[in-house]
Amino acid sequence: MKPSDKVLGGHSSVKVAVVQTAPVYLNLEKSIDRACQKIQEAANNGAALIAFTETWLAGYPYWGEGWGSQLQDWIAVRVQFYNEALLIPSDDTRRLCDAAANANVNVVIGCNEMDARAGVHTIYNTILFIDRSGKILGRHRKTVPTFVERAIWGPGDGEDLVTYQTDIGRIGGLICGEHLMPLIRARMIEEGEDFHIAVFPGAFSLHVGPKLEEPDLEGQSFWGHTSTRAHALEAGCFVLSACGYMQANDLPGGFPLKETVNLDYAHGGSQIVAPLGIPLVGPISGDTIIYADCKADMIKVWKAVIDTVGHYARPDIVRLDYLKLQQRSFSEIAGRSLEKRSDDEFEIIAERHGIDKNQLEAALERSSR
Repeated sequence: MKPSDKVLGGHSSVKVAVVQTAPVYLNLEKSIDRACQKIQEAANNGAALIAFTETWLAGYPYWGEGWGSQLQDWIAVRVQFYNEALLIPSDDTRRLCDAAANANVNVVIGCNEMDARAGVHTIYNTILFIDRSGKILGRHRKTVPTFVERAIWGPGDGEDLVTYQTDIGRIGGLICGEHLMPLIRARMIEEGEDFHIAVFPGAFSLHVGPKLEEPDLEGQSFWGHTSTRAHALEAGCFVLSACGYMQANDLPGGFPLKETVNLDYAHGGSQIVAPLGIPLVGPISGDTIIYADCKADMIKVWKAVIDTVGHYARPDIVRLDYLKLQQRSFSEIAGRSLEKRSDDEFEIIAERHGIDKNQLEAALERSSR
C-alpha cells in the first residue's frame, strides 16, 4: 500500500453524481425502475459514485397529519406508505444491486426501510450503500427523526455510524437533521470519510414566511448548505448534498392528503462540496443530475493544514466515546455467526472497530458455544 492509496482509493480524481429527480411517488417498483435508468444514465456520463436524495424509495412524507387528520384519508396513505417500504435485503434491493453492478458504479440511495424482523413493523428513514460489484455494503438509519417525522419513522440504534471502504475511498452518510448533531458528525469524521453523502427532502429555510418550512430558492438560507459545507471543511472530505425534487404533478392522481402536502421546498438545491468547504457545483434547482470531478489532491492539501482526527486532534484533552461498541458483544457487532464469516470479513470488522482480528475470532467462537 502506498500513501496515495489512502485517499480516493489511489485514484487521482473521481467523478460523482447526484440524482435530483422525483421518484414515482409511493410506488416502489416503478421508482426502482426509474432509479435503474438514472444509475445507467449517470454511469454513461462517467460517474463512479451516484447519490440519490432522502427516502427516494419511494417518497418523502410531504403530507401533514395529526390528531385532526381525516381518518379515511390518513388510513389510505399510511397503508400505501407501509406497502411501498423497502426490505433490506430483498428482491427489490437485488434489482438495485444488479443495476449498480451492470453500470459498474457505487450507489447510495435513501429509502423508507421496513424492519425485516418477524413481528416488527417499524419503518426507518434509511440510506442504503451498494458497491460497484452489486454488494450491499450496509445501511444507515436516521438516529433521530425530526419533529413530526417521529410519527412516521422509528429511531435508528446508531450501530451503523460507520464508513464503507470502496475502490474509490471510504464512503459514509447522514440524513438531514443529523447534520445538526455535532457528536454524530464527529463520529463520521473519526471514521475517515473520503465522500460524505448528505440527504435532504429539499432545500428549506426555517425562519421566513408563514410556514415552518419555506423554500430556499436562492441558496442563501438553507441551514443544510451551511452544515454540509462545515462538514466538508472539518472532515476534509467531499460532500454530496442531495436535496429532494418533487412537483405537484408528481403526486399520484387522487392522492387523499393532497391538500396538506407542502412541496414548495422540494425544488432540489443539491450541491457537491470540496474539502475546503467550497461548492464545486450548485446549489442547483430543477429536475437534473449534477456532476463534479473530485480530485484527490484537494483532500491531501487540506489534510496537510488541518487533519481533525490526526495532527489537529488532542485526544489527551477530549475524545469521542462511541458507546455502541461498549454496549454490544462481539457477536452482535459482527451480526452473523462465526461460521458465516470469511477471513476478509474478520479483517474488515477488526479494522473498523480497532480490535485485533485474532481476539475477535476467539470472542466470537466463545459466544457461539
